[in-house]
Order: sequence, then structure tokens, then C-alpha cells
Amino acid sequence: MRIAKFFIIALTIPLLSCEVKKKSSTAQIEHVVVIGIDGMSPDGIQNARTPMLDSMIQKGASTMHGRAVLPSSSSPNWASMIMGADTEQHGITSNGWEKFDHQLPPVVVTPNGTFPTIFTLFKDQKPEAHIGAIYDWDGFGRLFEKSDVDFDIDGDHEEGTTLDAINYIKEHTPDFTFIHLDHVDHAGHSMGHGSPEYYKSVQKADSLISQIVEATKAAGMLKKTMFIVTADHGGLGFGHGGESLAEMNIPFILFGAGIKEGYDIEETVYQIDNAPTVAYAMGLEIPQAWIGRPVMGAFLGNEKPRLTYRRQEQITPPKILPDAGYFEPAGGVFKADSVPVVIQNPNNKGIIRFTLGGSLPTLENSQQYTDTFYLKKTTVLKAGIFQDGAIKSTVTEGSFRIVPKTKEDPVRYQLFHGEKLEKLPDFSTLKPVQEGFVIELSHKQLINNTTKEDQIALALESFIEIDEEGKYTFFTNSDDGSKLYVKGKLLVDNDGNHGVRERNGSINLNKGRHLIRVEYYNGGGGYHLAAKYQGPNIVKQIIPSNHLYPTK
Repeated sequence: MRIAKFFIIALTIPLLSCEVKKKSSTAQIEHVVVIGIDGMSPDGIQNARTPMLDSMIQKGASTMHGRAVLPSSSSPNWASMIMGADTEQHGITSNGWEKFDHQLPPVVVTPNGTFPTIFTLFKDQKPEAHIGAIYDWDGFGRLFEKSDVDFDIDGDHEEGTTLDAINYIKEHTPDFTFIHLDHVDHAGHSMGHGSPEYYKSVQKADSLISQIVEATKAAGMLKKTMFIVTADHGGLGFGHGGESLAEMNIPFILFGAGIKEGYDIEETVYQIDNAPTVAYAMGLEIPQAWIGRPVMGAFLGNEKPRLTYRRQEQITPPKILPDAGYFEPAGGVFKADSVPVVIQNPNNKGIIRFTLGGSLPTLENSQQYTDTFYLKKTTVLKAGIFQDGAIKSTVTEGSFRIVPKTKEDPVRYQLFHGEKLEKLPDFSTLKPVQEGFVIELSHKQLINNTTKEDQIALALESFIEIDEEGKYTFFTNSDDGSKLYVKGKLLVDNDGNHGVRERNGSINLNKGRHLIRVEYYNGGGGYHLAAKYQGPNIVKQIIPSNHLYPTK
């Protein structure tokens, strides 16, 4: 009997010590404030004047290598931030999602039929807690159940939203406050990520964050409050939605009560870790359906985690010139006999190796770049930075489509103006405002900074020459919606409002010419359209103009 009691006590002591340790690491935290800045990239923080954020980083825990979820659009990422799960679990896969109008159902649901959010956990486990959600973008309000919060307001721009949050904090000293500010994303879409105006919007966000922190001080809760400052996604050019690091990297900053000072978060941090970190700080049980994990190493009293695998040092990939713009490989389409190619190494180490024809460069199949060279025919170029006989960077792609100077533009287009476009219009009901021929299945000759960009639609048609019978896959990469037809058959449905996104479809084709049609629209904000294909002995690439012929 005594032996049995000894074993029970021995087994209990570690469990109790773990519980005490967990409580001690978060004991100082009585309030949590999450401030999410839509579209604020690490680049924005590093290049804008941000004294408040700089202080939070110095006195708190942070990483500039947080990772958003795909697609790098707002709804999927705000949902993942508050739901502790990815798009595959909660089903919010695009900005077109609505509670009763979506394709992928959530894997688990609350009695209200939605995936559980951090707000749900507070309601179920700490019903006495006061919870507030204040947001600048009204779309955020559809991502959670209003009955799960005590205070819910769709603010009036960034100043009004901040003022609402300040007044709420001072009046209620809430246990948990979620604040969303939208103006940085607007600056990215209207003026471009990395522009002076974009950095100015980040500077303004810093000032608003400072006001929110001061509000907790005025409410007498600052010393017991943990702050999280983060973003839903970054951006590239005038948009986002793709897979580049510029779009996928997000800041993650922990500051205040219970947080280590000057702690560099080396462990991986994902969008889905935000809600579990809040739950851990406030002593809430994390549901099994969540897949995110709390960033525990950032909390006082917790050991720094042992990392078997570490984040790889980022070697900047080579830059191929001429640059074709955002969301598109370098190069372009040229009516010329030959085109000069320049490849730059942005690093002070490593060498550039490249291939022609589309294969990934290896030490065996690539050649070292030494100086400018000339291309005389259409090809795909791929290049990487090599060190010690191995590639150390991601691969940069160039697509050079070279056609004779005398070749007539092969793509017939019609351009339309619309109103409140949220999907492709019925083109048969519209009258084109402009029509003619362009060189490729693209927006580039038709939509730019000097023309109307919003509420615009295109219909593009041409014959594509197929040299070898077989299976061909076609792609559209667009922001907003697009569709692609071959021989009158819909192959690619990429419709709806979304950031830069790729969809594909396949078909068996005989040798010869086949009608191809691309439909596209831009409802607002960033815009992009590229049509690609892949087939027998053809690597995936933008459909080259030298394989297109006019429909006369």
C-alpha cells in the first residue's frame, strides 16, 4: 500500500510542477490585445519610421519571418488568425466566402454552424470575460459569430476604428480585444507595396498602435496586458494572393505582460499560431480541431525550444533583366531578331548558374553566368545562386517570347466597362468600348496606370498552334476573375473576386490550330492576367505569341 502511494505521489509531482510552471509563465497576463494591420509586411516595418513597433520589438519578442496561409488573401488569413487552423480545416478559401455560400464545409462546427474561433473559446470557457472585436474592414465581421463577443463594431476608417477601440478599452478594461486596421492594405493596392506612400501608411499604423497602448495605460491595465501585433499578408506590386515571400512573410510581435524582453523568435511562427498563443496566455483549453501551436518560447519562465531543423538563411535569388513587372517572370514578348539578357547577383557571395529550356538548374546541367548574352528564339530561362557546388537560393525564371518584327498581332480583343463586377459578366449583353488586336493573351497592352483599371472586362481570342499531339494543361493566373476555353470547352474556371491566383485544366489536342478564348475582369484594386500552358516537350510557360494566330 505504501509503495502504491509512493508511486502515485511520484507520478503526481511532475504533473503538478508542469501546471505550476505553465501558470507562472502567464500569471502576469490578465488582458490580451491583438492588433492586426491588413497588408503590413516586414519590409514595411523595416523601412518605415515606426518608433512604437521598434520599442515593442526591443522590449518584447518578435520575428519578421511569420508565414501566412495560402492563398495570401485577406479572408483566409484573418480566419486562420482567429481560428487556429488553416483553410483546409475552416473552409474559408477566398474572399468570396460567405457563411451560407461556400464550397468547402468546416471539419468541425459550433452549434451556430461555424468553425470555433478564439472568441468562441472565451465564450465557452470564460463566459464572464469581456470580449471586443473592432475592425476597419467590414468583411472581417462575417468571419466570427456576433454572439461570441460582447462588443462588435465595424469602424469608420483607421482613425475612427482606433478611437472606437480606445473608448472601448477605457470603458470596459476588456479581457480580450481584437483590433483590425485596413489602411495599409489600401495603400498597397493604390500606390504599390514598397512605395513612399505605403511606408507612410505603416508609419501611421505605428502611431495608431501607440495610441492603443496608451489607452491601456489610461485604463490602468497596461502592466497586465499582452499585445500581439501582426498582419494577414504582405504584398507585391499593387496586389497579393500569390506565393512569393513578399506576400507570404508577416511580422509577429509579442509585447507586454508575461513576455521575454528582446527575444528573437527563432522557432517557426504560422498564421494559425496566433489564436493558440492567445489561448495559452489566458489559460484557455485549445480544441483538438485547431492545428496551430502557442509560441511558448516567447513567454517568461519557458525555455527556448530545441530546434532540430532551423530556418534557412535567405539567399536572395538572382535578378533577370529585363524585368517584366510583378507576378510575371522576367523577360517579356519582343518583336526583334535577338534580345540581350542580363542576370544580376544581389548578394556579395555565390555565383549565378542558369539553364535554357526550362529545366531546374543543377551543377551538372547548368552553365555559369559571366556576362550579357543574346537570345534569338523563344525560351524559358531559369537561374539560381550556387555556393559550394549546390544551389542556395530559390530559382528565378525568365520567359522570353521572341517573334519576327513582321508578325501581325495574333490576339483579337474586346474591352468592356462594367459596374460592381464580382464575377465575369455575360459578354453577350455588353457592348465593347474598344476592340482590336494585341500580341498576347494578357492585360498588359490594355490595362495600365494610364487607362481605366477598375470595373473593366476583357475577351481575348486567338488560334493556338499545336505541334505535337497529346495532353495539354492550360492555366490562368489572374486578379480578379478569369476563364479559359479551348475549342469552345471551358477548361479553366478562375472566376470571382480574389488576389493573384492560378487555376488549370487539361485537354487532349491533335496537331494543328485550335481556338483559344480567355475572359477576364478586374473589379477593383490590383490587376493581373497571364495565360500559360504545358504539354509534350513543352515546360510550363506563358503561351508564346509565336504559337498564336489571328481569328479572321
